[in-house]
Amino acid sequence: MTKYLSGHKLWLPVVLSIVLVGCLATSAQWMAYVYVDPDNFNEVTMNSSGQVVHISEQADGLHLATYDETGLIAGETLLAAELAGAALDIPGKGLLVAGTTLASTKVVDVNTNTVTDLEASMIPEGAAQWPVTAAASALNQVVLHGVLEEQVWLLLLDFETQSSQLLTLPGTALNGAFGFDQLIVEVQTQTGRDVVSFDSALNEIARFTLADNNEALAGASLGRPVLFNSSNHNVRVVDSAGTTEWEYENDFEYVEGVSAGPDGHVLLWGDNASLNPLSGVVFDSAHFLMVSAEGELLYHYLGGSDMANIAYTNVKHFAGGMVQVSYQGWTGQLAGLVIGSNLGTPFAVTRQVFHDFITLKGNRTRFMREPKRVDTYSQCGTFCVELVSEVEGHCDNLDVFNVNANSLVSVSQVCGAKDELGGPLPDTVKVSLF
Repeated sequence: MTKYLSGHKLWLPVVLSIVLVGCLATSAQWMAYVYVDPDNFNEVTMNSSGQVVHISEQADGLHLATYDETGLIAGETLLAAELAGAALDIPGKGLLVAGTTLASTKVVDVNTNTVTDLEASMIPEGAAQWPVTAAASALNQVVLHGVLEEQVWLLLLDFETQSSQLLTLPGTALNGAFGFDQLIVEVQTQTGRDVVSFDSALNEIARFTLADNNEALAGASLGRPVLFNSSNHNVRVVDSAGTTEWEYENDFEYVEGVSAGPDGHVLLWGDNASLNPLSGVVFDSAHFLMVSAEGELLYHYLGGSDMANIAYTNVKHFAGGMVQVSYQGWTGQLAGLVIGSNLGTPFAVTRQVFHDFITLKGNRTRFMREPKRVDTYSQCGTFCVELVSEVEGHCDNLDVFNVNANSLVSVSQVCGAKDELGGPLPDTVKVSLF
């Protein structure tokens, strides 16, 4: 997509009101426009001074924009660098952006406003060109992993000491790496899939082979492997040798994601919504099921209203069981939009981004709503055409950074943005601090 223009446009110093509607509805402290292709690299984080930093690839290079407490730009650095690949937060430092190899992996330091390669001290001798398959977070560190000549390797990176720990084990693929106080991985071997547990010093504790092809490692609950069954949608927690400690029999079959928090709770999320040109539209809410560390259902939370085309953009567990979830969906007269019914004109379709904080009791203690995007269509034939909406709103959430259990930073695509003369600004995002 062609970039429209480059630069930053400041939003109003914003709304600080808090409205009570059964819980805290939190308005943005500030929002700021950025003219950048939303399909390009767009990430938000915070530096060690607690300032929001937006990292975006624009027409003239990579921009690192630092905002003050009012949403004004305190400083901006332009770098001749390109970033591609999965990005993981390095708390207090910035981002790690996984490359295709260790040598091409980049570190974005938002304290020094630089983009550098991994320090040589963090790369094992002779490993610079090892292919990187993926990045993950485990043992409160960033983990890069890959496979080399039927040998799985994991590199745990400690950015405080600029050092790393290398772990290798026979295998053809690594299917997952999890853990807070221990490291638990699922490794594909020539004979099957093994779940292997390590202590914090990376000494192997135990391993077992997955007997059910429908089960896969989905997380770690208090040092125990969490297994999710894609056939019956159950969650099973086992000890390090594979013996079942408990199994949660799940009646909700539309699970799209599973994760475990530092207190051992397991969250499942998904929905039955669909948006299909042939079969039509099915509406649903976003479902979140929290299972305790002992296997009991704590809540089944329904997020948003009846929606279609639901996407989940962020799930964050906090100590004590609080979770923050971000998701988005479409509402309105979608049947006409999708299957071409001759509906009266005009009609509207609403897109909305949601950010909810949920307690262990299933209560939404705080929530944020980004501005709705309403698309108005003037006619319908086989497909509805001729968008005439004048309403600006956020139509796609691109990234979320969790400040704490009360606050977050979001960057979302803006649809319907216009310049000072009323002309369209198709390549626009907005950075928001809630």
